[in-house]
Amino acid sequence: MSIETEIEEAIGAHARWMVELSRAVLEARPDIAAVDLRASDRCDLGRWLCGPGLSSADREAETYREVDRVHGEFHEMAARVIELAAEGRSADAYALLYGDYVTLSGKLAMALRAWQSRLRGDRL
Repeated sequence: MSIETEIEEAIGAHARWMVELSRAVLEARPDIAAVDLRASDRCDLGRWLCGPGLSSADREAETYREVDRVHGEFHEMAARVIELAAEGRSADAYALLYGDYVTLSGKLAMALRAWQSRLRGDRL
């Protein structure tokens, strides 16, 4: 599978994750641990970003580094949403989820699109 296709799948997966996170807050599910969410190398995108499929040249690209950085922030924010919900602060969890988290999710999608565009040789 090409890097461009992997990136496209990552964008969809992270969009679907927001639905899962919202459901977890609504249901106050204890099965999602914040410590697991903070580990950005455990999701499909993280395993791919850290895995053997990318070359060292891929990892040295500015667009890759931006995706990796924002992806880490994305996981930190998701963990914070779950922590707030676990503390019984559902309103705060939703405010973070539909505020800063949505913004960061969009930023991650934009970083992934920029990387995809760079790989295709598009002008940025």
